[in-house]
Amino acid sequence: MKDSQSSVEVVEEELNKIQILIAESDNELVSLFETYLYLLGIKPDIASSGEKALDCFFDSKKKDRPYDAIILDTHLRNPSGLDVVKGIRNEKPDQKIVLVTTTPKEYLSTECLETARIKDEDILTMPFRISKLGHVLKN
Repeated sequence: MKDSQSSVEVVEEELNKIQILIAESDNELVSLFETYLYLLGIKPDIASSGEKALDCFFDSKKKDRPYDAIILDTHLRNPSGLDVVKGIRNEKPDQKIVLVTTTPKEYLSTECLETARIKDEDILTMPFRISKLGHVLKN
């Protein structure tokens, strides 16, 4: 890192070339995440349901433009967010997934998280600083 560069600038440089899917049903959160990612130079794809998220995932895979990361709401419907994770993991076990939830971590099913292979550091419980999303995506 250059002396004149802040850690935020370094994160921005590393993120501006990646493909991201936001799978979130709350329009206000989609707007927040999308605006933040735009500021980093990323134009994410958006899915408002579990079915749409899986369609986007498989379409990106078919086009040989896989997502570098998927930001996923645990409260998606048709199917649920955790079911979407399982479907994605069956096709691409190493897919980077950031789980966004309003449910405190201690109330999330450990069994479901283990089955979905979600790491603790990839779970963002609201409220959280939006800059934390950038750091989680980077790592």
